[in-house]
Amino acid sequence: MSVKIPFSKLNRPAPDISVVKNTDGTCVITSNIDLGDIDTNIASYWRRSAAEYPDRAFLVKCGPDRDWPELTYAEAKHQADQVSNWLLAKGYGPDKPVMILSANSFAHAALTMGAIQVGIPVTPVSPSYSLMGTDFTKLKYAVELTEPGMIFAEDGDLYSKALDALGTENIDIVTVSGSSHGGLRFDALLGDIDEKAVETAYAAVTGESLAKILFTSGSTGMPKAVPNTQLMLCSAQKTLELISEPRDPENEPIRVLDWLPWHHTYGGTVNFFGIARVTGTLFIDDGKPVPGLFNRTIENLKRVSPSRFSTVPAAYSFLADQLEQDEELAVAFFRNLKICQYGGAALSQEMFERMQLLAVKYTGLRIPFGTGWGATETTGTGTAVYWETEKVGLIGVPTPGISIKVMPVGEKLEIRIKGPNVHKGYYKRPDLTAQYFDEEGYYCIGDAVKWEDPARLETGMIFDGRVAEDFKLANGTWVSTGSLRLSLIDALDPVARDVVIAGHDRDEIGILILPTEAVQRQLVADPSARSLDNKTILAPNMIEAVQQRLSRYNQLNTSPSRRIGKALIMAEPLSVDKNEITDKQYINQGAVLANRADLVVRLFSNSENADIVDFNKNKHMKGVVNV
Repeated sequence: MSVKIPFSKLNRPAPDISVVKNTDGTCVITSNIDLGDIDTNIASYWRRSAAEYPDRAFLVKCGPDRDWPELTYAEAKHQADQVSNWLLAKGYGPDKPVMILSANSFAHAALTMGAIQVGIPVTPVSPSYSLMGTDFTKLKYAVELTEPGMIFAEDGDLYSKALDALGTENIDIVTVSGSSHGGLRFDALLGDIDEKAVETAYAAVTGESLAKILFTSGSTGMPKAVPNTQLMLCSAQKTLELISEPRDPENEPIRVLDWLPWHHTYGGTVNFFGIARVTGTLFIDDGKPVPGLFNRTIENLKRVSPSRFSTVPAAYSFLADQLEQDEELAVAFFRNLKICQYGGAALSQEMFERMQLLAVKYTGLRIPFGTGWGATETTGTGTAVYWETEKVGLIGVPTPGISIKVMPVGEKLEIRIKGPNVHKGYYKRPDLTAQYFDEEGYYCIGDAVKWEDPARLETGMIFDGRVAEDFKLANGTWVSTGSLRLSLIDALDPVARDVVIAGHDRDEIGILILPTEAVQRQLVADPSARSLDNKTILAPNMIEAVQQRLSRYNQLNTSPSRRIGKALIMAEPLSVDKNEITDKQYINQGAVLANRADLVVRLFSNSENADIVDFNKNKHMKGVVNV
């Protein structure tokens, strides 16, 4: 876009930070925007909304039928109070939480609201704990750790195997449907309300009251349980009010179509409570940003016309393709749109420009794109880009109330964080708490950053991967390089000595293969076995061997976090001098990827290269395997 057309105005504040630089290279950055007064019960949001706009839809369940069911603010508050009454009467309290196994639904919402508002913690866990695998190890761990008094599953039949695998003799099992229901239906919780009892319990909730227990992704070992207090939830929402989404329910009613699950900190904390805060409407999307399922999102967008659209970067590619060929969709999408947001990975500059061309075509102005950085442990917030910028890939500056410490660790800058929305320790795991907090109380998340402009830190930071080696794909999927590396070495035996895993912000995983010494010796005498730049292996029998082994591996590993899209075989040995390999023969993944960035570019290029094994192009390579 040669002439820069203005952005639509959001009336958001400019970045305002203070920076203290220490002699050891550490920087401490804090926001100068004052948080002010903070609520002490997140339920104050939906109670206010129910009083002021009782008939406005709070939640709408999207689906293939034309009649989408709605839950108004008045209905949601009434059901929440009914649930509160039942739980209190049954002796639930701070030490007797409610666990939710199933996906987003009206019952899920009412149960969450009813428990949290009277000081009863809620533990929503990923449905995959119950629906994938047969030993239910993660689910059993979650139940043993949190000791819930109730386990809720929308469909008793769907979750019956998981429930049968648990010891639930002293646990209330509640369902909405299905013949396997444990004796309690959700409707049984919706009885008369002892208003005095509910209001007394509501008034007793403080900022330190435990509201939710969320589990991290558990990419290494068992998932970590993160306690979310009322103060954490409310301070995160106050941050959004100040820099991102102020409340104006009369003039700017917020409409959001969202697929993110409520066991996820962004979906279930930032979005769910945020919609209640601004008295907006949350449309529960029955689509997802993956091929096939995104078609449902497209159809829903035509009907919803959101004021804010948030998704992972990979979804914008699907969306732009459709917007460029479907004028009905484009008109509906941009009709009420004020801002686009992305998270989980970096958005490409090319995709940013494509979306801006469409925005100008249908609105006459460009659309601001916002993003940020946070984690389950930070209640989904931490840093944010809340101002107009031409640059994508930033994670912004600290949000109000937050202090960021950036310190050199090797060749990277590690980012650490503390503030009222940041947890103070893992649930019932003091050993993990000691491991992840430094002596000044900063949470050590393990991420790395770079400065957009080291001379002007207010321009923001750029995410620079993990101080360790895990990364996210463009769709937000975490790739656990440690376990994946070991699996691939096994799968490629006896071809590979080791592998280096690439794919940060890419659509798929790619690998650089370090061949075994025996293979290297075999290829030394044959110059034609190497590429012209002498960096990769071209030998047909080697390419075929890798292709066959990875094909078998991919048949057993179909998830984006495990499947390999592309591979090449490195010809040059790893260098101790360049920190690619230690004297103990441990491979430094980050150093290899940095030193051999040209190979990573070649690996993910769309051009035909004879040294690339590409599982997206149905290659049928010929050759005799003799390795």
